[in-house]
This record gives sequence, C-alpha cells and structure tokens, in this order.
Amino acid sequence: MAPPSPAPKSARLYQVAAEKLAKAIAAGTYAVGERLPAERELAQQYDVSRTTIREAVIALELSGLVDVRVGSGVYVTGKQVELGVANLDIGAFELTEARILIEGEVAAQAALHATDEDIATLKRLLAEMDKANTDKANKGGAGASELIDRQFHETIARISSNGALEAAVQHLWTIRNRSPQCVRMFEKSRDKGNKPVIDEHAAIVAALEQRDPAAARAAMRDHLGRVLNYLLDASEIEALEEAKAKVAERRSRFAKTG
Repeated sequence: MAPPSPAPKSARLYQVAAEKLAKAIAAGTYAVGERLPAERELAQQYDVSRTTIREAVIALELSGLVDVRVGSGVYVTGKQVELGVANLDIGAFELTEARILIEGEVAAQAALHATDEDIATLKRLLAEMDKANTDKANKGGAGASELIDRQFHETIARISSNGALEAAVQHLWTIRNRSPQCVRMFEKSRDKGNKPVIDEHAAIVAALEQRDPAAARAAMRDHLGRVLNYLLDASEIEALEEAKAKVAERRSRFAKTG
C-alpha cells in the first residue's frame, strides 16, 4: 500500500486526523479486516474532538479505506491505496456552523424587507414541506422535503435584498449537496429519521411576519443549532450501537467459556 500524500498546511482538523489514520493503516498499525479503536480512544490519541474523529472516519469511508458497519464498528478494508486530503471536502458540522453565523444575519435582514407576499410564499413552502415530510414515497433518499427546505432558506436570502448574502446562502447549499463529506453525514442523519422540522421553520416565518430582526435571527440560529444537534445525535447513536455490539460480543464469549 503506497503512503498517503502529505496533508497541505491549510488542511482542516478532520483532514489531518484522516491523514494520520491513513498513515497508521499504511504502516500496518491497523491491519486489513481489523476494527479501529473506539471513537473516544482515537480522539484522545490524536488530541482532537470526537466530532473531528467522526468526520475523519467518514473521509476514510468515502476513500474506501474503511468500512463503517452500523452496530459493529469501523473496519479496515485496504482497498484505497492513496488518500489525498486535498480532495476531501467541507464536513457537515463545519458547514452548519457557518450557516448559523451567516443565515442568522440573513434572517435579520429579511425581517426588515419582507412583504406580505413574501410571507405568503414562505407559508406555502411550509405547507409543502409538511406534506412532503408525511409522504410515504419520500422515505429514503434526499426527498422532496429537503428540496423544499433549500427553497425556503434561499427565499429568505432573496427577501434580505442583499445579493451577496443571497449568493452566500446558495453557495452553502451547493456545498451541502455536493460535498461527499456533507452528503454522507446528512445521509446518516436521514437514516435516523431526521427531516426538516416544521415548528422550527414556522418560528422563523412568525418572526419575519412580525418584522422583528432580533427574533428572526434568534429563530434561525435556534433552528440551525438544532440541525447541528441532530447530526451529533445521529453519529452518537451509531457510536452507541457499536458499543452495545461490543458488550453483546463479550457476553457471548463469556457465556461460551462459562
């Protein structure tokens, strides 16, 4: 297995962690078929947060270097001979943090410019999102509700009457849908049943209808903060399932020797 290419100086934390893990695999520290140490152990070993390790593992999974088995753990496949972190994209956690900062201010600006027609448009999108959430045909895949979710947020950006802010929000959504890191993490979240929450979006619309910039900012930040928590919860559930599987394995082993 050829050694991975060196990480650029501008590499993000998860990219650096992914590169170190890839080097460890290339060096034989973790053999093909072997399960990687637990998330907490890796976080301590590389002196990073568990969130960073989660994103690093996703990067390795996308490269084909590891296989993530729900309820079991992360296993080395050895299929990928080279991991170039320069090709790894922005992660879902990093993206959502940026959205909290940017879209909070976008909502505040939109509250100053929203018309009755704009509010009616947002309420129509809310109704469509609610219908898509309950549509059985929408289970699995990106789903219509997420497409409407994008329309909702981009409409608020348009209402802000600031072309730069509108372009910024559009770009953030483009990253969300094109970045392999983001796509994989949001897939994990969807697999746990997470969909756009109507009440959170309705609170944003209510603040805009009141033409209250502070309330609109707070509602948007609260909504996106919850999105971040949903992502964390999805990855925590996966880690918990892995831990339960390990306990069950130990119990089975002890039962055989008892």
